[in-house]
Amino acid sequence: MAPDATQLTLPAILTLLGVLLPASEAQVQLVLGDQKLEPTIKYNDDFLWASAWVEAKPKEEGNHQLTCAVTLGNESRMSHQTVTIYSFPPPSLNLSQLEVSELTVVSVECKAHAGAVVMLSGAPAGPPAPSAQFQLNVTAEDNGHSFLCSAVLEVAGEVLYKNETLKLSVLYGPQLNEKDCPGNWTWQEGSQQTLRCQASGNPTPKLDCRQNGTGSLLPIGDLHPVKREIAGTYVCRAKSSRGEVIRQVIVNVIYHDNNMIIIMLVTAAFIVSVVLTGAYLYNRQRKIREYKLQKAQEAAAMKLNTPP
Repeated sequence: MAPDATQLTLPAILTLLGVLLPASEAQVQLVLGDQKLEPTIKYNDDFLWASAWVEAKPKEEGNHQLTCAVTLGNESRMSHQTVTIYSFPPPSLNLSQLEVSELTVVSVECKAHAGAVVMLSGAPAGPPAPSAQFQLNVTAEDNGHSFLCSAVLEVAGEVLYKNETLKLSVLYGPQLNEKDCPGNWTWQEGSQQTLRCQASGNPTPKLDCRQNGTGSLLPIGDLHPVKREIAGTYVCRAKSSRGEVIRQVIVNVIYHDNNMIIIMLVTAAFIVSVVLTGAYLYNRQRKIREYKLQKAQEAAAMKLNTPP
């Protein structure tokens, strides 16, 4: 029980069999140690239920005998029960500082109430003891780390647990790394994409990415159709009260140039027309030559057949 006087309920049941008198006429006494209690009694046919509240103080910790005496007519019955009064507050967990800059040494200590032992997360392994402590040289990865202290107490063959936790806040400057803010993106024009760039740090840094030359903001974290206008080199800047960090991000957009396609089609059409025109002219000249040759052959034949 807690040192500041917690109440304890002490039920006792006694059944008298073979008695003709009603149970409501029974006289009940409850005594804890040498302290007489004032019970509340409930009746049910031949049964009765007596309970009482008692305030336990720290000096009364330990085992005490509870006696329930019932008198009905000329009959008396008595029952005894051992009551254990104990104090088991949560363990005391302390950090030398709850908010520190990275690379600071923090002391962690946990203590339990007398009779209990503790287990402290992160502490070196050792035999159970009423206290545990260790020191930690904190880094940015320790930001938000929770330390757990668990107290264990055995009372009357039952094992009880109580826990206490504390969270550490580590202050560190902004960070932009390849995992959270990739330096190169390549997308197809018209596709739906989300540009992901996230800065870490405590306090949380402010982040913006602006295009070299134009100063245009890069839409971060929202789903957008990709346009060729966003292609270019951007400077992403993360800033907080702990400092500033800059990272270059390149966005590539793959697209088909319609003007180039038109030029290629016109060029191809011109080439085809030139080839067809050349073929036509060649074929016409060939037929003219064949016609002249045929006429010349016919004229020669006529001369041979004409008598001298």
